[in-house]
Amino acid sequence: MLKAPYGIYDFHIKSYHTDCNGKLTLATIFQFLQECAWDNARKNGFGFEDLKQKNALWVLSKILIRIDKYPKWKDQIQIKTWAKGTEGLFAIRDFKIFKNNSAIANITSYWLIIDSSTHRPQRLNGFNFIHENYLAEHAIEKRLGKVIIDQETAITDTRKVYYSDLDINKHVNNATYIRWITDSYYSVHTSNIREFEINFIHELNLNDEFVIEKAGIKNEQYFMLWDKNQKDICKVRLAT
Repeated sequence: MLKAPYGIYDFHIKSYHTDCNGKLTLATIFQFLQECAWDNARKNGFGFEDLKQKNALWVLSKILIRIDKYPKWKDQIQIKTWAKGTEGLFAIRDFKIFKNNSAIANITSYWLIIDSSTHRPQRLNGFNFIHENYLAEHAIEKRLGKVIIDQETAITDTRKVYYSDLDINKHVNNATYIRWITDSYYSVHTSNIREFEINFIHELNLNDEFVIEKAGIKNEQYFMLWDKNQKDICKVRLAT
């Protein structure tokens, strides 16, 4: 049985969580979500420390976020999260973000447990993850597949992975990818991103060089990252 079927976490929006307009950045939202997921997993016996004992770690594979309203500097928000079951090797976790008791964002996400040495996906039943009392509740009731980009793309940026891009697992943190994509998007556009979906395909490491490409029309944009070996790193669909 799950000890904590869901978790609720409070966040006070600081100035350094926001952009030049005082709006909470999408990258910071991803950082908040990660903290909530890690803590709720820890309380249920399949957190960072539990997996580390088995030479394994959690990685985010796919996520879809729909945002109705962005919080601003000094706002107080709550994030509710819960594990809602499995799909093959994927563990599915949903989130809702609240301001003044009203939901302002809904998120669904797919996670993998990988071996820390080989980076190969592991079966979930070996990590205390298979339980019977997952919440039958959906923030977004949608099965996440692959982001398909069937349009011609154009290079918008070339970048490199630096020390500050790495997290405690010594990998590029998922929020860093979001920062790179939103930097590219907001350098041209001003409309708020209302829907953001990303598939993580391969990882980047320290000093790796990579390219950002984009395609799409005004209200829907597609982005992809690939490295110097032309290996796909991630693919993104966003809508305004």
